[in-house]
Amino acid sequence: MRFLIVGAGAIGGYFGGRLVQKGEDVTFLVRPQKQKQLRDTGLVIKSVHGDFSNPVQTITHGEPAGPFDCIILAVKAYHLPQVQRDIAPYVSSDTMILPLLNGYEHFTQLMEAFGEERVLGGLCFIETTLDKEGTVIQTSPRHDIVFGEWHGGISERTQTLLCHLDNAGFTVTLSENIQRDIWQKYIFIASMSGITTLMSMPVGPILATPAARTVYERLLHEIVSIARNHGAPIDEETEARTLKTMESLSPEMKSSMQRDMEKGLPVEADHLHGALLSLASPEEGFYPVLESVYGRLKVYEKTLRL
Repeated sequence: MRFLIVGAGAIGGYFGGRLVQKGEDVTFLVRPQKQKQLRDTGLVIKSVHGDFSNPVQTITHGEPAGPFDCIILAVKAYHLPQVQRDIAPYVSSDTMILPLLNGYEHFTQLMEAFGEERVLGGLCFIETTLDKEGTVIQTSPRHDIVFGEWHGGISERTQTLLCHLDNAGFTVTLSENIQRDIWQKYIFIASMSGITTLMSMPVGPILATPAARTVYERLLHEIVSIARNHGAPIDEETEARTLKTMESLSPEMKSSMQRDMEKGLPVEADHLHGALLSLASPEEGFYPVLESVYGRLKVYEKTLRL
């Protein structure tokens, strides 16, 4: 199976590197500057699960490479329009597109661009970043990919993909209800990134401060209410389960969005929190904490353009 990993950053570099380590046929689609760095130093991973360093195959936009069997998208949502143009030459009628982005609306965009039958549901759980040299630094016990057919069930192609992803040095799960899993992750990420960026603090101090914890719980309730009113496939335990997950995190844990803000990088405000607000109906309730989070992020984005 031929894999194309779009992006050799913290997530694409980690999972793609592990597939290279296993011996799979992996190519990275990267920008010219990143291609030069990978040619000079190879792909380097420093992880609690074991280090890895090796040369990797790369292409940049427009280079001929033929169609791929599976294209894994590991980019930020604000890069998606360009990514869709970049991968078009490498998509055939049999290509599986596996996005590992946070959120939900990107699935609709990809299905409109490439057809519903080509797009799998997917998500990942991992704590990873890049250092100044471009090394992938991975620190979390979890390094998981979850994927499945968008409309559920198990297919021959997803079983084949599972065989190639399995035993690659990370955990992989083939889900029979991937939309449920995606919404559970979306709710967790939107609430965690929302509260940590709103308060500019890691998880521990927020949950340990009663007033701040109350704000988080209200934000979580607002997000769950929007998802439920929209018809998302979530159960009655979603809110309690998400809070329990937050409480299980290391007190020093920051959201990736918070780390991006600290580095002065763009954030996925519209893709995550803005998209949730676009689903909300005034007749169904008010969402003051989520609106405050979104306002905070939009002010930050405006400062990036000054």
